[in-house]
Amino acid sequence: MNKAKIPLWQTPEWEQFQKALGNKVYRIDQCLLIKYPLFFGWHYGYLPRGPHEINDAFYKELQSLARKKKMIFVKIDPEETINVPKKYKTRPSHSPQPETTLLLDLHLSESDLLKQMKRKGRYNISLAEKKGVLVKRATTREEQQEFASIFYKLLKETTERDGFAGHGEKYYQTMLAELPMSEIFVAFYDAQPISAAICTYQTERAIYYYGASGNTHRELMGPYLIQWEAIKEAKKRGCKSYDFLGIAPEDAPKTHPWKGITEFKTKFGGQVINFPPAKDIIFHPFLYQLYKLVKQLQKIIKK
Repeated sequence: MNKAKIPLWQTPEWEQFQKALGNKVYRIDQCLLIKYPLFFGWHYGYLPRGPHEINDAFYKELQSLARKKKMIFVKIDPEETINVPKKYKTRPSHSPQPETTLLLDLHLSESDLLKQMKRKGRYNISLAEKKGVLVKRATTREEQQEFASIFYKLLKETTERDGFAGHGEKYYQTMLAELPMSEIFVAFYDAQPISAAICTYQTERAIYYYGASGNTHRELMGPYLIQWEAIKEAKKRGCKSYDFLGIAPEDAPKTHPWKGITEFKTKFGGQVINFPPAKDIIFHPFLYQLYKLVKQLQKIIKK
């Protein structure tokens, strides 16, 4: 596979990041698999954006690893439709990755990128600039860790306000320290941080991975200027596309939890991309049914 086109989640750098988080990782025919715990010593495997075809040789190696590492099933969610022989037990599943995203074509000039945005998107970028919002990208390891702490403080305000769940501060510090293609941006107003974003940059694609904004000075539209600076950075690096990493499906109800973030992202324009559903490759059918039952019960309890 062309190294430039390997999805972020299959790169050696992502493997390094997962190891730093304490996750167990394996390689099957060069494909990265991450093992996660479930219950009673059992686990499941995850092939993030893995191969779109499972042949007999790959399946046997997967089956052998599942047996040795007590994995009930392996989840796979490539960017193309998955071809798995019918003789193997599979079920459609939900992906940890967004099933719908938004891509900006970075072959466009900066002026054309602005033109194809929604009017309100251009206006908010201009407003932030006129009001004196300044965006800074961390350029040293020390600055990255300082900005990671700023990001986490802003994220706590975001999650409390919007009802999202986030990781612990150590997760973002580790991402910035161990994933070389990750970058962090912070928007300041009068030296006060008001919003932040973490992005990744590969040869082919830049990704807006995480965002956060505080409760003060929201009228200054800091997140819009951060996105614009991150997009311009992607163009400077020669990336071909900018991925907003997840929006609500086009037919989603107005109550969809991603409604607000989707309204924000779609103001930048771009092309909507839909990925096929993930599949679970099942090695222990009874335990898999037990796992599904537990998941259903957890949803009921949360309600």
